[in-house]
Amino acid sequence: MKFPVARLPWVGRLLQALGVNSVPAAGYFGEGWSIGTTLALYWLETVAVIVLISLRIVLHRRLTRRAGHWNIAVETRTKVGGRTSVRHGRTTFLVSFLAVMVPFTAAHGLFLGLLVFLVLPEHAKAPEGVALADLSAGAAAMALFLALGLVLDLVGLSERPFRWVERLAERAQGRMFVTHLTIIFGMGAMGVWGAPAALFAVFVGLKSLVDLGGLYPEREPRPEPPRWLAWLDGFGPARDGLTFSAHFRKAIEDERLKREANERPLDAGEAPA
Repeated sequence: MKFPVARLPWVGRLLQALGVNSVPAAGYFGEGWSIGTTLALYWLETVAVIVLISLRIVLHRRLTRRAGHWNIAVETRTKVGGRTSVRHGRTTFLVSFLAVMVPFTAAHGLFLGLLVFLVLPEHAKAPEGVALADLSAGAAAMALFLALGLVLDLVGLSERPFRWVERLAERAQGRMFVTHLTIIFGMGAMGVWGAPAALFAVFVGLKSLVDLGGLYPEREPRPEPPRWLAWLDGFGPARDGLTFSAHFRKAIEDERLKREANERPLDAGEAPA
């Protein structure tokens, strides 16, 4: 039985996702890395992902000139003398991506710094600070797997739609929130129950599921609402006269039109909107 060649990129991404998640897991459970080292490695992964996805966005924008790269709506509210003025504008997809990822990651880095250098030394039974040798080894191994993912994504980049890079950013943001929130609540639970190994096992499992789930292709949304939600129509129409099902269909159609507009390649002499 021959292995389908078309599946090779997918297999490569599967191995890359498993490899990235195996590094901190193997270090903590197999090599005896400290909690501080493992947390620092997860934070460094987030920083590396921000840089590498930003690189993908820039290269995709230059190669394809898809309109979606310049079609991100921005709303600015200014309150002066009790009156609020609203201004609508546009920004780039890269700026909108960084505007979410960078502040959140910076704040979380500050939180982890306080946790590792102030909180853990007070409550941990064993040294749980950052071991630079272990951190360097883990970062190098993780960088190899992240570089593999970058190489796989660069193949055929000029032929990829804007929706591909949009989903890439969405998955990165989702993974960031899962990682950070799990660490925050997990460390709190660890302080109460004192079971770091079990909590890290749950965390590694959740993060791995998020990464692996991102490998599945996106399904087109159905134009009709699910039956278990259609019963909301029985409450009557909204103020605009539309039922829930009508709002659902309109939202799906608006999203479809938006995606079509985002995929339009700009002409060589056409300036971004």
